[in-house]
Amino acid sequence: MHETDKRPTDPGAVTDEAPPADDAPGAVTVLVNSGAGSLVGQPGAAEALADGLVKALADRGITATPRLASGPDLMTASRAAIADRAAAVVVVGGDGTIATVAGELAGTDVPMAVLPLGTANLLARDLTMPEDPTEAVAALADGVVGRIDVGWLNGRVFLNNVVLGLMPNLARQRERFRGAMTPVIWARLLVRMALAMRRNPRLRVVLATERRYLRVKTHALVVADNAYRAQPGLLVRRDSLGGGAMAIYVARHRSPWRMLRLAMGVVTGNWRADTDLLTDHAQRLTVLARRRALRVTVDGEVVLLRPPLRFRLQPAALRVWVPAAAGSVLAAPGEPVSAVPGLVGRPAGGPPEARND
Repeated sequence: MHETDKRPTDPGAVTDEAPPADDAPGAVTVLVNSGAGSLVGQPGAAEALADGLVKALADRGITATPRLASGPDLMTASRAAIADRAAAVVVVGGDGTIATVAGELAGTDVPMAVLPLGTANLLARDLTMPEDPTEAVAALADGVVGRIDVGWLNGRVFLNNVVLGLMPNLARQRERFRGAMTPVIWARLLVRMALAMRRNPRLRVVLATERRYLRVKTHALVVADNAYRAQPGLLVRRDSLGGGAMAIYVARHRSPWRMLRLAMGVVTGNWRADTDLLTDHAQRLTVLARRRALRVTVDGEVVLLRPPLRFRLQPAALRVWVPAAAGSVLAAPGEPVSAVPGLVGRPAGGPPEARND
């Protein structure tokens, strides 16, 4: 049985209509994924984390309410926050959790903030979000609200990337190494990748964008929500989350050793010089394959999808609440928190601000 996509359909165009002046926003919703791997087996840990964040926000003069959810309930909780006119939704979880919530908030005026609680935490890294909850709240209190692009695959949201080929299998292996992605763990994954390449032929696909039609054979196809920058490190980063285009990377390497060369290029920051790596960009992409189903990773979550795979980018579709340092990656200059109703706070430990009602 193939996995079916239970996420909502694409909400469509972003609206910029302001709410009525007398319709004030509600409290910030702190949404914690109680099923996160780092919380499983720790009774009361999710509740304590949510309550601690609510208190930290209150210390900054920002009213918040806690909510715990996991699995499909994350979508229900997100919809409830929209219905309650939440001033923002602070999502505590990994990249998959964040994408689930973003699928509900995209196209609305409710901003999303992310606090990392996963393995890779790619979006949180690109948004310069501190891993420590107290530091994260402090950064948000002095932050900005802006917009970022949203990627869609067959009605499912992705904010980082979608990967076909060997990587979904490696992602399943990665689940055995919960925790920090250390150099030793990366080395083990690279060895397993080389062994998998010997056992599995390259995937034959057709790529159709608004500009070209291409037949390729590949061990790895990556479609990213905006392009990666070339810099040394174990994880790739992006300079912009509002550039308005998906980046397409096709690994045409024939041997495990050439694929390992690409992996080392990522670590050293020289991957763009790899002549076996095809790169392109598009706002729309269709991937055709003669298979009943394709195993892909969508923001780190492994799923089975029936081809064709239809990608599209929705520019500036998601409103986000981020640290001021992340302003440069937004689709346009962010609005200071002090100008956003419901997020206006006060310095930690300071008296409440006077209000003119």
